[in-house]
Amino acid sequence: MEQRGELLTGEGLDPAMPAVAARRARTPLIVADAQRLPFDDATFDGTVAVTLCEFVTDPHLTVGELSRVTRRGGRIAVGALSPLSPRGVARRRHFQRPPWHAAHFVARSELAALGRQFGRVTLHAALFAPGALPGLDKVGPLLEGLGRAFPRFGAFQVLVIGKAPS
Repeated sequence: MEQRGELLTGEGLDPAMPAVAARRARTPLIVADAQRLPFDDATFDGTVAVTLCEFVTDPHLTVGELSRVTRRGGRIAVGALSPLSPRGVARRRHFQRPPWHAAHFVARSELAALGRQFGRVTLHAALFAPGALPGLDKVGPLLEGLGRAFPRFGAFQVLVIGKAPS
């Protein structure tokens, strides 16, 4: 990503996360409030938010900010975890510990509704193996197919918003 000139920004509750991100990134990082992004309108061709809506006070405002800084004809991708998936149910105890205990999980229907006012909405889902499984190279495509067939059970929901061209 960084090699094509993308700008990486971060937002999160854990004050240690910018240091972790800085060690992994090869470009300067900007830490910002996702509900008040420090960029001009239509700055980016595309924006991505992964497991962000779970931790902001107003996910609608956050998606609105992503839309504001994304140019017409651009795309916005928002990834969210689903506690209703088989993986989410299996990890319920994990979601009771920090930082997840403070999370507001966004239902699939709510995720779609967040994007509708900003452009054409598509939703995708993925299932995840519960860990390293023998034969995952064979089981993986099956899990992906199940995720497409039963998207509401996907552990990871992805909202893609295509903004209308000017």
